[in-house]
Amino acid sequence: MTKKENILLAAARLFARQGFDGTTTLQIASEAGVTEPLIYYHFTGKDEVFTSILKAGFDKYWARIKELENLSGGAFYRVEKLISLHFSVVDEIPAETFLIISACPAKLNDPDHLCRKIVEKQQKWISGYLRRCIKEGIASGEFIRMPIAPTVDTLSALINGTMRRRVLRLEQSKTVKDGCIAFCKRALCA
Repeated sequence: MTKKENILLAAARLFARQGFDGTTTLQIASEAGVTEPLIYYHFTGKDEVFTSILKAGFDKYWARIKELENLSGGAFYRVEKLISLHFSVVDEIPAETFLIISACPAKLNDPDHLCRKIVEKQQKWISGYLRRCIKEGIASGEFIRMPIAPTVDTLSALINGTMRRRVLRLEQSKTVKDGCIAFCKRALCA
């Protein structure tokens, strides 16, 4: 791991634990085992460190979500994989997902901020993916007939809400994912 990557990992842990305002570049340097000037060698300041963490977290998430594009199998199988992916991402990159979930809402009013772009891209992709799955499921008889747009909105809200609860540690149960999948199966499948 490079020193720059180590700085980002240390900063992600500190930001997740103490918040952005409660973390100094000196603390990041100490946590990363580097000098504070090295942080300024790699980044213009704490804001750029934070933005780099958000971008790296989203890049990891996006790489995982892109795997679903070529997934074969039935419509519900693909919906189930989307739900499972969101739970596994939280487990794989907890600090980054915590920062995205907790910090980005405050930045959504700024159309040029990375958080706004992340959320818009994510929501557009998930909506399109779910729309395709539901249309295919209805056409094949796997799913009951239902209005597609409100169903996509409901499933998106369910996925985002359960992911948010998991990231913010509002639930510790490993059965939430299974319950979410079972609920969707009862709601969608014929």
